[in-house]
Amino acid sequence: MAPTSPLMADLMLPELERQLAEDDTLWPNVKGLYIITVTKKRKPTATWYLLLQGNDVQPVITADQAKARAATRGKVRTVKIQIEDSDLLTGVKAYMVGRIKVRGDLVLAQRLEEVFEKAGGKERALEFIKKNETLLSAAKSRNKL
Repeated sequence: MAPTSPLMADLMLPELERQLAEDDTLWPNVKGLYIITVTKKRKPTATWYLLLQGNDVQPVITADQAKARAATRGKVRTVKIQIEDSDLLTGVKAYMVGRIKVRGDLVLAQRLEEVFEKAGGKERALEFIKKNETLLSAAKSRNKL
């Protein structure tokens, strides 16, 4: 079986976690568990968990379900989001044209976009991607062989 090309989510989400660990002023005052299924050509490829517990508790961003559940304190609102890896930066626009599927707490889902924007998420993500373009290009070219 040929290796698959790296997912944007597998680069961006650990970077987001790193940035949140370094700067607690970016911690959002939102409480909820986001279960994000990342797809590639409409096939599920990875699942990420974003646990936000207010601005007093460091957010947990992980691909490990057990780690996310263990960090959960009490009952938490949950939303499931299915998104194509290439749509990670488009948010609401992709949702409006049916490219993102949301099940569960829609208000909570909308707060994620708001949190991302307020923290300068799009700009930070684009900067990170630019810095890592060579990494992505090399991985993609290896997989075409």
